Amino acid sequence: MKLKFLAYYCVLSFVLAIVIVGCSTKGLNFEAGMRDFENGQYDKALKTFEAISKSNNKYANRATFYIGECYKYQFKWDDAINAFQKVVDAEPTTYLGAEARNRISQIREGRRDVERLTIIHDNNPGTDVAADALLELASVYNNKLGDYKKAIEVYQQIATEFPGSSKAAQGQIEIGYIYLYKLYNYDQAFKEFAKVNLENYPTLKFRVAEIEDLRRNVNKTLSEIGEHVSFIKASQKMKIPEGRKVTGYDIYGVKQDQVAQSFINIALKWRSLKNYPEALKAYRMLLDRLSLQLGPAAEARYGIAEIYMEQHRYMDAIDAFNEFVAKNPTYYRFPEAIFNLAVCYEALRQYDKAYEYYKTYRDTYKDGTNFKGAELKVRQYEYDEDQDGFPFYKELMAGTSDTDPNQRPKK
Repeated sequence: MKLKFLAYYCVLSFVLAIVIVGCSTKGLNFEAGMRDFENGQYDKALKTFEAISKSNNKYANRATFYIGECYKYQFKWDDAINAFQKVVDAEPTTYLGAEARNRISQIREGRRDVERLTIIHDNNPGTDVAADALLELASVYNNKLGDYKKAIEVYQQIATEFPGSSKAAQGQIEIGYIYLYKLYNYDQAFKEFAKVNLENYPTLKFRVAEIEDLRRNVNKTLSEIGEHVSFIKASQKMKIPEGRKVTGYDIYGVKQDQVAQSFINIALKWRSLKNYPEALKAYRMLLDRLSLQLGPAAEARYGIAEIYMEQHRYMDAIDAFNEFVAKNPTYYRFPEAIFNLAVCYEALRQYDKAYEYYKTYRDTYKDGTNFKGAELKVRQYEYDEDQDGFPFYKELMAGTSDTDPNQRPKK
């Protein structure tokens, strides 16, 4: 027991040292900008990010990246490219720079695709070639450019030009998915899905049944969310004052434990619908109102980090996991956070930090669910194939080959 406690103390000291020295908590301004961005308030977020990008803040380049993201979602393509290019110029070799390059490429490629596919459609009226061009064009708007309104218009154009066809049905289903998973308009989603019925498309019996199952499941989830929201509202004893600190007990009285769990359940159900903005709102509302409910608060911090990780926002995920680690060192998901930090750093190509976290997990949590995965990673990173004295992870960091002893990192 004494050895186990000592091991735990060592890993906690290691992690907190990295959190405090290497990655302090995000400034309040950046956090406010992120909330506005996630809520679709792009003009408001832009003001915050622009101020940070002009400062010497360690988040300046990340703020510039999110300026590009804001412009992208406003379909201001040239402004978005200019912002992303600033990130590329500032950080040409980092993950953030690579992501900015990808965004530039995606926008330019998407705009070229729009021109190309429009010409193909116009030159082949009424043919399968034209129908395929419209399907691909809608996909470009939907997936590359994020212009959901234009994507819906093009999918509707398929139904107009090729009524009753399998491609029209496919387009109609995609419209439903856009409303369901991108615009979060559930009523409209199922109005669109309802147009794919056996009367209009008698050969699509399986897809019609599939959509009906989806409708039932979504309605069930929304109903359950509504029940939790009603319980929270009914439990609230007072209006939450602005500028004055109040406790969860002040707001919800003896029901604060149940209310905290309702917030967690709401977030999980929104996540099951891929509605991440609403899930983040639920987690953050819990943290704002019920931070003294230690278990649910820890779960909320972990949930926020998980969402960022699922969205491949690894830098934001690292900040969130670090906040979880610093504030919840005894929570049962602490080992998972250590492993996930390793995964995030690996995705960012910061292999030295990934190695340290994998090694910490392997050495500390022998019974952990990710022990085998961590052990495999440590062995891989420590392997020195060319026997030049530099393990694989150091070769990765330096961009040198681990199969050629004449290539080695500079000391």
